[in-house]
Amino acid sequence: MNKEFSEKNTAHNSNTAYPKYNKLTIASRKKDVEKYNKAVEDYNKLGLVHLENKNYDEALNCFQKIAELEPDNPKSFINIGYIYEKMDMLDSAKKCYEKSLKLKADNIEAIIKIGNILELQGDYHHAVKQYKKAIGIASLDLEPRFRLATLYDKHDMYDEAADEYENIIKINPLHTKALYNLGRIYFQYGNYAKALMNFQTVLELEPENADAWNDLGSVYEITNNATEAISTYSRALEVDPFHEETNFNLANIQYSLYLSYPQSIDINDIIQRLNFVLARNPDNKKVRKLLNEIKPF
Repeated sequence: MNKEFSEKNTAHNSNTAYPKYNKLTIASRKKDVEKYNKAVEDYNKLGLVHLENKNYDEALNCFQKIAELEPDNPKSFINIGYIYEKMDMLDSAKKCYEKSLKLKADNIEAIIKIGNILELQGDYHHAVKQYKKAIGIASLDLEPRFRLATLYDKHDMYDEAADEYENIIKINPLHTKALYNLGRIYFQYGNYAKALMNFQTVLELEPENADAWNDLGSVYEITNNATEAISTYSRALEVDPFHEETNFNLANIQYSLYLSYPQSIDINDIIQRLNFVLARNPDNKKVRKLLNEIKPF
């Protein structure tokens, strides 16, 4: 089963999409800064240009100028902290988020980002405290709940993770990541009926979700519904032909059928599928083991 935990950070919020700019635009923005006496708005625009182009030193300089001009603006320190994160300067980033939090005690964004830094630094206990603090301030905010749930999930604290995923789904029944991850936990616990329902719900909302198709196939396989499992794995590969786990799962179940009904499956198709996976990932031990088992045939 695959785990999905990736969350993207941005200098402003997780939904910000920075436009692309060329060198002429950068030069134009620099002139604007000079012309309008280093105005905050122009520094912000120029900083975003540099950020988009991964010129982190220049972006940092712009947002630091904003902090000098607006020392009481908590957002300025959030932006500086984000740039430090991009530069892998986690301690500096954390200090900036803490400054932002001092300026605004209920600053959910700063609290979450501090929690994320602590998590990246391996201080899981204090990361949990930060996420819980954010939840205490804004109980309907899904981001700290999801971060807390995935932190529990990554450390095999499945009961705690399931509780948080369920809380998220109560607030937003269409939260596909929570539905998917909770389905995986149900699968771990052997509650295949609930896992099946969760994966089906995810696929109703995201029919191109190859991971959900794969895991739905795993539910069918473990409940001895080989026909549905093969059909579902095949659907996953229509969405993503390179899905490594699905290619293995399909080959594995087909090989099991081959052992019972040799005429029903072409063994060469199975071997070809496994070699396809190995060509992309020679270190896949499960695939290599199965291929070595098949070779005598």
